[in-house]
Amino acid sequence: MTLTPPTVRLRWRPFRLPMRHRFEAAHGVLDDREGVLVQVVDADGVTGTGEASPMPSLGHGTVADVLALLEAHGAAFLDPAFEVPDGPGALALRCALDVARLDLRARREGCSVAALLGEGAPAGWVQANAVLGSGEPRDIAEYALEAWGAGYRVLKLKVGTRDLDADVARVGAVREVCPNAVIRLDANGAWSEAQAIEAIEALSHHRIELLEQPVPAAEVEALARIRERTPMRIAADEAVVDPSTLAQVLELRAADLVVLKPMMLGGLTAAAEVARRSFERGIGAFVTTTFDSSIGTAAALHLAASLPWDAAHGLGTGEHLAADVTAATMRPTGGRIALPAAPGLGVEVSEASLDAVATGPWVEVAR
Repeated sequence: MTLTPPTVRLRWRPFRLPMRHRFEAAHGVLDDREGVLVQVVDADGVTGTGEASPMPSLGHGTVADVLALLEAHGAAFLDPAFEVPDGPGALALRCALDVARLDLRARREGCSVAALLGEGAPAGWVQANAVLGSGEPRDIAEYALEAWGAGYRVLKLKVGTRDLDADVARVGAVREVCPNAVIRLDANGAWSEAQAIEAIEALSHHRIELLEQPVPAAEVEALARIRERTPMRIAADEAVVDPSTLAQVLELRAADLVVLKPMMLGGLTAAAEVARRSFERGIGAFVTTTFDSSIGTAAALHLAASLPWDAAHGLGTGEHLAADVTAATMRPTGGRIALPAAPGLGVEVSEASLDAVATGPWVEVAR
C-alpha cells in the first residue's frame, strides 16, 4: 500500500491514561494505559495519526521501547518501505505507523480508513460487547446490569484470574441478572487443557457464546482438541499474534474464530490479512482493542466495519478510561458504535486533552 504524496514530517508524544477502576485479567492488572501518539504529515500539512500502546504484561515491550525505536531511526520511518526492526515495542510501533499512513491517505482521498481496508462499502456501524471489570459476584452483576441498561447485549467476562468456583459464581451472577444477554468469556491462556475442559463443563450450562484462548498461545494442538470436544465456540486470541502459531491455528482449524487486535498484530493492514486468511479456512473473526485511547479504538472500529463478518466486536473499552487524548472518548451508544462521517479515522487529537495526560513533549523529525 503506497502513500502519496510522501510524508515530510514525523512527530510523536507519549501519554498515560488512568483507568476508572483497576482491571484484572489472567496476564496482569491494568491501573493505567501508556502509549505514544505518532503522526505523519505531508507537504500540504495533512496529518495522519496512529497510536503505539504496547502491552508489557504480554511481553510485547514498553513505551520506553517504542520511544527508543523512534529516537534510533527517526526520519527513516518517513519512508514507508523502511520496516520497523524486530524487537520489544515493534508491533505497537508498526501499528501506529500503519494507522497514521492509512489515516493520511484516507484524508487525502476523502474516504474512511475502512473503505481502504475492505472490498465493498464498509458498515455504517458495528455491534460492540461490554467488557466487565473484576470483582466479587455482586460487583460483576452490578456491572452487567449497568451495561445491559446502556444497551449492550453482548457481555464479556475475564476468567482464569481466580479459581474455577469463583469463575462459576461470577458468570452465574451475570446470567441471573441478565438472563437474555449473550455472554462471552476470555481466559487469556490461563488454563491447562484439562483445566479448560473442566471449566467448560462447569460453565457451559450458563449458555456461553464463546470462549477466548482457554490455553496458552503455544498450545495450538490442545486448542484444537478442546474445540473438537466442546459445543462452545472457541476463539484464538494470543495464538494469532505469532506467525507460526497463527499458521498452526489455520492449518488445524483449531478455533472457530480469531481475535484481531491491531496493536498486537502490527496494524490494520496486517490484521486485515489475518482476517482474509482466516475466512479462506472458514474461520470467523472479530476485532478488539487493547484498552487503547480513542485513536486506537477508532482504528479498530474501521477494521471491524470493513469485515464481511457479522459479530460483536470488543470496542467498548473506552468505558474503562478516565481520560483520553481526544476531547470525547469514543464509546458505543446503545451497544453499538457508528463509523465517523469524517474522512480518515474520523477522530481528532485534542491538544488540551493530550496536555493533561502527556508524559513528555512532542518530538519531531523531518526530511
